[in-house]
Amino acid sequence: MSDLRILEMPLPGLYVLECPQHQDKRGDLTKLFHIHALKEQGLDFHPAEIFVTRSKAGVLRGMHFQVGESAHDKLIFCSGGRVLDVVVDVRPNSINFNRPFAVELNETSNRALFINKGYAHGFLALEGESSMTYATNTVHSPSHDRGVLWSSIAFDWPIQEPILSLRDSQHAPIKQNT
Repeated sequence: MSDLRILEMPLPGLYVLECPQHQDKRGDLTKLFHIHALKEQGLDFHPAEIFVTRSKAGVLRGMHFQVGESAHDKLIFCSGGRVLDVVVDVRPNSINFNRPFAVELNETSNRALFINKGYAHGFLALEGESSMTYATNTVHSPSHDRGVLWSSIAFDWPIQEPILSLRDSQHAPIKQNT
């Protein structure tokens, strides 16, 4: 089985990865992480935590990030269903500030995202029971947790009234996070 490879870098520090997959009569196997393959391509990533979310169609989770010593890089993969994954630069002095990137991830695409610090991340579940796996290189810290209001970023979401958590509905607009 070949190793993970970078397909594109749509923004500095944001990578679309191709995850190798092997299929046979039993089903399939996808390699999501290989420390040496990533390191050879310049991504030195050591996971500290792994999360799995399952979301119903119409659920929007985001836009989240961590600051300070808890700021983290993330490896994102959709293991079930379909999501519209959105990443936006939240670094106020960046030339890419409020410049989003979006890609559909799904259980058959074998694509993953690697997101460096300085970006907020979120996704919209496009079908029921969409499952997302996140690996981060720092442990989640509630006191360093931040977010931006999903509707305030420069992105045309394909939904007007998503299902949101109370927390996500109360994030400040991106311009107030500078």
